[in-house]
Amino acid sequence: MPTDRLLGGVFLVGVLAALVGCREGNKSLEEMLDKAATLPGVRSSGHSALREEFRLVEQAHGLPEHLNGGTQLAHQNAAVALKDALPDLEVITKINEQTQAFLDAVPVADAAFIRNESGALGAKWVEQTNAVAEATQLPDCDFEIRLEHGYFNDLTFVYRAAAGCRLLLVDALYHMESDEKVALARLAGAWKWTNWLSDSHHIEARVQAAELRRDALFVVEAIANRPGATLADLEQLHAMLQSSTNPWPTVKATLMRERALGIATYEAVRMHLCDLLFTSEERAQLRADGVYDALRRAEADSVDADQAAYLEYMREVISVADQPFHESSKHLVECDRLLRANEQTDDFPWFANHLFVLNNSLTLAQREIASDQARIEGWLHLLADTLAVPVTAGETNPVNGEKYTVQGQGNRRFVDLGDRRSVNPRLTVPAQ
Repeated sequence: MPTDRLLGGVFLVGVLAALVGCREGNKSLEEMLDKAATLPGVRSSGHSALREEFRLVEQAHGLPEHLNGGTQLAHQNAAVALKDALPDLEVITKINEQTQAFLDAVPVADAAFIRNESGALGAKWVEQTNAVAEATQLPDCDFEIRLEHGYFNDLTFVYRAAAGCRLLLVDALYHMESDEKVALARLAGAWKWTNWLSDSHHIEARVQAAELRRDALFVVEAIANRPGATLADLEQLHAMLQSSTNPWPTVKATLMRERALGIATYEAVRMHLCDLLFTSEERAQLRADGVYDALRRAEADSVDADQAAYLEYMREVISVADQPFHESSKHLVECDRLLRANEQTDDFPWFANHLFVLNNSLTLAQREIASDQARIEGWLHLLADTLAVPVTAGETNPVNGEKYTVQGQGNRRFVDLGDRRSVNPRLTVPAQ
């Protein structure tokens, strides 16, 4: 029951590592997951509502077997090279913690602080930074997500890609004053990892991509506003940001894959494997709540009813996924409310709420994805206005429905995103 599963800044690396080790060291678990992949429980269920919901998913080609992508050759796969570059989870954790703290400070830091701190941090991981930069040159990236294994997938790729991205961002800031070509190349490499995470259509990866791109836009602002910045620099930044929006990865595809992971995980629940998805602290809390044994040995009819509620919820959420967030948010909130209703009753869908939806975290994730889009599009409007080129981004902010407007006087310009959690794009136009 990883409660930080979607929106935590530091993910549960230790828990996931334990799961990976369990999977690799216990072939019977691998065999059980392969058996679960055929979805025997839901296919044989006599629960009428579940059978109808499952029929609709199957009809929409939304099962794991429908949505799994092809595999990428290892020697062409940036994800494999990144694992070689950053194999140690403890090192990955340190990189993420220290570099994120620094990058969060960049918007209010002066040039001397950025130069000194980026140099000190970069010196710790020179070898890793160079290896990540080399991995980024590979043409494709396949994180090898197996939808049929549900929540038993190894998600360390999310934290590894975050660490690699942040190393490149720190190095971009270090070279910002001394070598603009290297700085821009490092920034573009970091941005490439955010695109790969977003394009994976794994919801945790997309939320992490949004958080990383927020950090990357701090670097964009620093580079674009530095003394000596040129219009040619802004053109490169414009092209880099444009790569994420043509086309923007749909939220619907991401939610469909999340649902496929959930369907596979319900089969593991039927096989009484859900205990492996809880941390030791969560097990202790569940015991204190008096529900631990009941969850570990959940009866088939209870799991069927729980999954029916989950699939109904996901159907409703997916039905509005193509709408801008400001249009769908009321419906999403109502879906969350209905799923949480009757929490004290015996038929409350515990797994749907506490394992899969996590008390509205899917809604929060969709808001973060919309904020990510708004931050990028805001910058695209600002850069297009400065460069006097056509705007190819959306015209309205998906978070609040307001039109993007470039404001300012003279050579100082900005776009107000109307979101206190997002830094407004701001730019001092370089001399011609």
